[in-house]
Amino acid sequence: MSVVLWVIVAAVVIGTVAAVFGWDRYGRNRKIDGGSAQPTDEVFTDPASGKRMRVWYNPATGEREYHPD
Repeated sequence: MSVVLWVIVAAVVIGTVAAVFGWDRYGRNRKIDGGSAQPTDEVFTDPASGKRMRVWYNPATGEREYHPD
């Protein structure tokens, strides 16, 4: 096999592995679906989309997430 083909195969394999392992970490609803984030009473209208948003808070990390209500 040529070097170019090996580079292409390696890039595809690395990209696939990164996508599989990164999906849960960076997925939009990862904490809502069974994690430790909890909905708060904070609700606001997103000025960019006009959608009503709710703040979710993770007490373990202090992280805040914003999801459509």
